[in-house]
Amino acid sequence: MTLEPSPTDQAAGKTSSSPDTVQALRHASGRGHLAEWQLRRLSEAIESSATPWSIEAMATLIGLSPGRFCKRFRTTTGVPPHRWQMLQRLERAKQLLRDPSLTLTDIAYACGYASSAHFSTSFRRATGTTPSKYRRRCTAHAR
Repeated sequence: MTLEPSPTDQAAGKTSSSPDTVQALRHASGRGHLAEWQLRRLSEAIESSATPWSIEAMATLIGLSPGRFCKRFRTTTGVPPHRWQMLQRLERAKQLLRDPSLTLTDIAYACGYASSAHFSTSFRRATGTTPSKYRRRCTAHAR
């Protein structure tokens, strides 16, 4: 399921790494960009792990030096690797918030946050709303 950026994100000019955005980025080709397989490998690795990846680990995973990786990554995605990784975690959190059986703490840990407080703060800064309000809005739309 594709999650669209909230109006707050759009107004603030924040980018999202939704599946549609990642698909569009995968088609970026040419010198200075990551190849489709490199971006796919990074996405799969980050999604399969709840812990944050270092720049060195991400670069090694796709066979680039850390400096070249950062430059190509930003050229391809429009955001630095750390920000992209954070956006990926928040997209996963948005999906998990649709499941009422999960607590906010469960979701925070599943997305790699050290605490629910850190998760709530990061989520609010990125989306303009708290995880609880986001969840209520999603469940209200589902009815």
